[in-house]
Amino acid sequence: MARRFLAQPFALGPPLLRAGTRPRREGLAETDDIETHIRDCILAVLFTRPAERVMRPRFGAGLDAQLFEAISPLALSAVEYRIRESLAAAFGAEVEVQEVTVEEAPEQGAMLIRIDYARRADRLSRRLEVVT
Repeated sequence: MARRFLAQPFALGPPLLRAGTRPRREGLAETDDIETHIRDCILAVLFTRPAERVMRPRFGAGLDAQLFEAISPLALSAVEYRIRESLAAAFGAEVEVQEVTVEEAPEQGAMLIRIDYARRADRLSRRLEVVT
């Protein structure tokens, strides 16, 4: 039997379609694709504010709090540090974060975040890019 993982965010009701995913079965909030699970968990860490989760007050990088802040080299390095520390705390045993790069995106006022990581099970490098 294949391992099952929680799908982030939960998908209740009719099948949900998101870009790059397959339809989910009605009423189920699970997936058997480990790549989708890890990507969704990384996004959850990035966009969850610290102290937002009651039982895990140090969980999350809180990128949404950076939304209206000025983009400067100091702010970019602070965001990079926050992401690196949050991912290391959340995925210490399952995922190895190899590199986190935060730079100003070509669009005015946006940040490009590149996260290079590898699952500890197979050591294959993967990259997730997010523009905020």
